[in-house]
Order: sequence, then structure tokens, then C-alpha cells
Amino acid sequence: MRDSKTPITVKAAFQSLQAAGYPRSFVTRFLPEWWDNSLLKTSAGALQFALILQQRLGLDVKFGQDGVLCIQPQSNKTHTNFKRRIDTNVNELNVAANLGVAAARIAVITSQVPYKPLSCNPKLLYENILQLSGKNCVDYEGLLDFCWLSGIPVLFLKEMPRNTKRMTGMAVMVDGRPVILLGFNYSQYAKQLFVLAHELAHIVCGHLENNGALIDEEVSGISEGLEGSATIRKDRQEIEADLFALNILRNGNIDVTDLIPRQTSSAVLAATAIGIGAQMGIDAGHLIVSYAKEHDDWIRASQALNFIEQRVSAVEVLKERFYLNSDLSRLGDESKEYILSVQGY
Repeated sequence: MRDSKTPITVKAAFQSLQAAGYPRSFVTRFLPEWWDNSLLKTSAGALQFALILQQRLGLDVKFGQDGVLCIQPQSNKTHTNFKRRIDTNVNELNVAANLGVAAARIAVITSQVPYKPLSCNPKLLYENILQLSGKNCVDYEGLLDFCWLSGIPVLFLKEMPRNTKRMTGMAVMVDGRPVILLGFNYSQYAKQLFVLAHELAHIVCGHLENNGALIDEEVSGISEGLEGSATIRKDRQEIEADLFALNILRNGNIDVTDLIPRQTSSAVLAATAIGIGAQMGIDAGHLIVSYAKEHDDWIRASQALNFIEQRVSAVEVLKERFYLNSDLSRLGDESKEYILSVQGY
């Protein structure tokens, strides 16, 4: 790995990580409690450091003969497909991709339900979700429960280096087991609902290779403003995932936005969405977000969402479901600490 004349220095190792987008403060946060940087002075310690970075940050790290730490993103090995804005470079999303893959590999170990491929018929999925939830529409909590009970863990990727590009959603396939990660701290259920449905659609539609990942920097269905929408790359897979997600959420009625004309009151918008949703079996929050997208009226829509009752924030629901559906006893103490910390516990 290196000779005795080219020792590895702590400063040089962390400088290499910093250059790759991993600040020292961020890396240190994910090192085990027992780790001491002085261990880098030994070959065994350097190998252990490389293993920790691989398991926790998704990095393939090697030390050259000159003592320099060389970083190869794991995403290059996992067939990562980036769905990004036109003005975003792939390298800007590598950190999110690597962290997501690392977390997904641990999450599948905790899952208590084996995964069986789901039907590619959105109408049948809609009916299955309603049967499970006992509700008259596919809502956020119902879809989240359906994913977990179908053997698809859903995580929240909170911890990211400051000033790093975040992803809205991510789907990963680990040895034939899918995992979904949500990346933005949207507190309202309606936005997370569409992202979750969109990522599930990528899985069901077969857009993921085995041991592959698909990163959505932005999901057009929840993008606020014309500028954001105009710069999203919309390839065939994104169009297919959007359409499949909408079919699940709207009970097959794709053009429901025509039923809600432009409103002048957020209270009336909320009441209208609740009424139409009850009649057509569609989540009222989703109808409000759809209205916002259709009319570019995000301020009024955000106010209207406040009239839709929800117990706690959407991210708190994610955390609740993770604890409820994960068997953390299957993990060692260090892996358990990591999978909780990366989600912001």
C-alpha cells in the first residue's frame, strides 16, 4: 500500500477528502468513537480507515505508494443514473449518491419483510394500497406503509456536507433489494408523497439495474416556480415515472387539475381540494400541489396545505416508520449508530 519513506499524514488524508467534497468536520462526525487519527500512521490503521470510509461514506479509498489518499466514488461501481438539472454537473451529486448507496446497503439488513416485485399495473397498486391503509385515497402515510410492507425500506438522508448539492429522491437496488431515500426536509405530506410515488415508480418500471442507483436532483411535480421546472432534464424514464406516479395518486384520473380553476382564497382552495378528493379517491394535499404546479400559484397552495390536517411533520413520520419496521438488532453497534445518525436521529 505504501513504503516506510512515504508516511500517511492526517492532514494530507483529510485534504484529499475535502477536495472530493467531504469536509473534515463531516467525515469526523461519521467515524466510530474508538477511532484515533494517529492510527493512520500504521498500515493496519490506514486499511481500517479506508474500510470505514467505504462503509459509511460509500467511498473506495486507497493509499498510493506516495502516501496520498486516492478516492474512487462507489457510484462508479453501482451504475448510478443521475437525473439532474441542466446546470448541474454530475460530480456535484456524487456525495449524495455515495451516502445514499452506503445507507441503503445497511438498511436492507434491517428490513423485516422480504421484497417481492410489485405489479406494474398502477390501478392494481392503487387498490392494494387502499386495502392496506383502509382509506379512500393513496396518502403519504398509506404509501409509506405500503413500501415498507412490500420490503422496500424508505429512509431520510439528512446529514450532508454544507454547501453540497442535495437530491430530492433516490432509488437504490442492493442485491435485488430496492431502497428509497428522500433528501429534502419537506414538512408537508403532499410534497413527500409525490417524491415517494415517483421513486417507487422508478423501481416498478424497471429503471434500476441490480446494484444500481437512480438520483433525482429535482422532481418536477413539486418544483416551485417556472425557472426550476424549465431546467429539469425530462428523459423517457422521468416521463414514465411521473405518469406512473400520477396514475397511482390520482386513481387513474390524470387530468384532475382541470377541475380546480385558479383560486383567490387559500381556504376555498383547500375546501375545493378536500371535496374533489373525497369524490374521486385522491389525496387533497396532492390536488393542492397539482393546482400549484398547474397555475404557478405556490404561495396560495402552501397556505392551503395548512388547512390539511397532519399529525407531525413528514420527516418525523419517516423516522417513526423506520423504527417501526426495522430490526436494528441485526446490526452491530457501529452500523446502528451510523444508520440513525445519517437520518438525523
